[in-house]
Amino acid sequence: MSRLIRFALCLLLFAFSLGCQSRNEATAEHEHEGTSVTLWTEKAELFMEYPAPIVGQEAAFAVHLSDMKDFKPVTQGRLTCVFKNVFGGELTVVAESPSYPGIFRPVVKFTETGVYTMELRLEGRQVEDVIQVTDVYVYADESEVPHSAAATSSEELITFLKEQQWKIDFRTEPAQTRKLSGSVKAVGEIMPKAQWHAEVPALVNGVILADQNTNLPSVGAWVQKGAVLAVISPPANTEAGLNSIRNEYLLAKAEFERAQRLFEQQAISQRRLDEAKLRFEAKRAGYDVIAQQVDFGAAKNGDNNTPHFHLKAPIAGVIAEIHFHLGETVETGKKLFTLSNPKRVWLKANIPLALLARVQAATGASFKVEGHEHEFRTDQLNGKLISAGSIVDEKSRTVPTIFEIDNPENKLKIGMFAEVAVQTGEVEETLAIPTNAIFDENGTPVAYVHVEGEAFAKRVLQTGISDAGFTQILSGINEGQRVVTVGGYQVRLASLSTSVPVGHGHEH
Repeated sequence: MSRLIRFALCLLLFAFSLGCQSRNEATAEHEHEGTSVTLWTEKAELFMEYPAPIVGQEAAFAVHLSDMKDFKPVTQGRLTCVFKNVFGGELTVVAESPSYPGIFRPVVKFTETGVYTMELRLEGRQVEDVIQVTDVYVYADESEVPHSAAATSSEELITFLKEQQWKIDFRTEPAQTRKLSGSVKAVGEIMPKAQWHAEVPALVNGVILADQNTNLPSVGAWVQKGAVLAVISPPANTEAGLNSIRNEYLLAKAEFERAQRLFEQQAISQRRLDEAKLRFEAKRAGYDVIAQQVDFGAAKNGDNNTPHFHLKAPIAGVIAEIHFHLGETVETGKKLFTLSNPKRVWLKANIPLALLARVQAATGASFKVEGHEHEFRTDQLNGKLISAGSIVDEKSRTVPTIFEIDNPENKLKIGMFAEVAVQTGEVEETLAIPTNAIFDENGTPVAYVHVEGEAFAKRVLQTGISDAGFTQILSGINEGQRVVTVGGYQVRLASLSTSVPVGHGHEH
C-alpha cells in the first residue's frame, strides 16, 4: 500500500472519530435531568427520585421512606400518591407495599401537562404519615424537558446510599438555636473525697503473722468502719509497755472504786476521792486508746499472754491497696492499707489563671473521662461546688476548682483524667449541634451535613461553648441543616472511597 493511500485512510479514520465524538457530545448536552426530593417530617424521611414526567408516558417514582424513630427502612404499609394539578384535575396511584425494604415504586401516567402537588399518604403499623411535595412538573413531550445543567456548587459531595444508611446505626439531627451555658474548658482528674479516703498505717512495730491473719480482707473487698484489717504481734518491749498501760489502768480503777466505798462510809475526805478519780480518768484515757486496737485476751488462745494489736478500719470503704506481705515485720508509721469509699468522689478541674474570674460563680460542670463516650454532668450526679481554689500551681499556672459528685455503679475511677467544661453561669441563645456530630480532623472540627437523601458534605466548623451535650456553631452550618449524629464515621469512610462498597447499591 502506498504512503499516499495510508495517509488518506488515516484522514478518514480521524474524521470518523471526530464525528462520533461530536455526536456523543450532542447527546450528552441533550440529556434530560431527573428530579430528587428530600424531606423530613417528625415521623418519616422521604428521599424520592423520578424522571421528568411526560404526558402519555409511564414515569417510575422511586420513593425511599425511613422511619424517624430509628432511621431504618419502612418495611410495610400502603403508599397512596395523590397528584393535584394547580389548574384542576387529580390523579391517584397506590403502591400496596414496598418493592424492597424502604423503597416504594409507584408508576404514574399523566394525561395533562401542568404543575402538580404530590401528597404521599403512608398507612401501616410501622409508620403513618402524610408528606406534601410541591412543584412536580409534567411536560407535553421531550422537547419541553429542560436539559441537565452542569453543577455549579464547588462543594464536593459524598455519596452514601440509602441501603448503606439502613444497614448501620444511623441518625441525623438539625442544627437549631438552643440556650447554652457559658463554660471554661480545663483538664481535670477524679479524686477521692477527703473524708472518705484513708491511708491506714501501722501504729506499733511488729510482725504480721500468717496464722493470725487467716481472714485478711482482699483488694476490692468492702469493709465496715471498725472492722479488723490485720493483726500485728508486737515485740517484747512493746508487749511490756502495752501490759503496763493496761495494769496501771486496772489499778487506778480499783483504787477509785475503793475510794468511793470509803467516802460513802465517811472514812476519807472529798479531796482523797477527787484525787483517786483524777488518777483513774487519766489512766482510762490512755487505756481506751489502745484497747480499741489491742486484744489483751490473747492468752486464752495459748499465746502466753502476748497482746495482739488489731488494726481497724477508720472508715467504711473498699480495700484499694494492701502494702505488705504476710510474715513481714512492719515499723510504726508504715502504710499498710489504702481504703476508699467510691460512692462520692471529687472532680478537680485545673482552671487556667487567666480564666479564673469567669468561674468564681460556677454553677456546675460537664466532663468526659477515659473509657466512656458519653458526657457526665455534675447536676445529674447530685453535685456541689466544694472549692473554687485560692492557691496557684506554680508550674501549670492553674487554680483547682473542686466539685463533689455521686459515683453511680462506681463508673468513675480514682485517678481518671477528665476533660472538663466548668459552667460560668452565663446563658447564651445560639445555634448548636450535638457534640457527638463533631469530628476532630488533625485539630480541625468538622461535621457531615445531610445535603439530600444520598449526598453528604463535610463542613469545617468554627465552634464555641459546649454545654449539655451540645456545641455552639459559629460558622460552617446553617440553622435547619441536618448533621450526622450516629454513623458519621462510616460517612467519613465513604468520603475516602471513590467506589460503592461491595454488597451495597440501589435495588431500584
